[in-house]
Amino acid sequence: MQRVSSRAAAVIALAASILALALHAQNSAGSGLVIQVNPESYLDTPVAGLSFQVNNPGETVYSRPVTITAWVRALAGQQIHVTLQPQMLNGPAGTAPSARLSWTAVMASATGGATAATCISSNFSAGPLQQLIGNWTRSGIAKCTVTFALTTDSTWTAGSYTGTVALNLSAQ
Repeated sequence: MQRVSSRAAAVIALAASILALALHAQNSAGSGLVIQVNPESYLDTPVAGLSFQVNNPGETVYSRPVTITAWVRALAGQQIHVTLQPQMLNGPAGTAPSARLSWTAVMASATGGATAATCISSNFSAGPLQQLIGNWTRSGIAKCTVTFALTTDSTWTAGSYTGTVALNLSAQ
């Protein structure tokens, strides 16, 4: 009978050892919930249509204000950029130089990390790709109200001038 008891004790000890090793392996590997949040972005106006009525060549004329909304969920340390690029500008006498376009931009509203961002007023005389929203480094929503201006000279033809400006949103 003692022989059976020692065998039973050995089997129980072996089973307990295996169970202890299994529990140790589970505890040392750890358990937890991992949530991965991917970056996303949305720009509500990828192309802004421009329309100017020139009655007195040599004057500056203005477009209707356009509100541009950018929404970004960025990774830590990313810079968020909204840029403008003229696509075309046509008038009664044909193509007009986009370097004559400028704009005034004002922050209409901002949430989250966009509260530190600024809407930038500038022009295309420095080049065809210009920044509209700057100083933006964290996720949020920015709304800029933009008014475009076309500066004509006395040699221009009176009439309707139309064009488009492409906008791009990126987080890098």
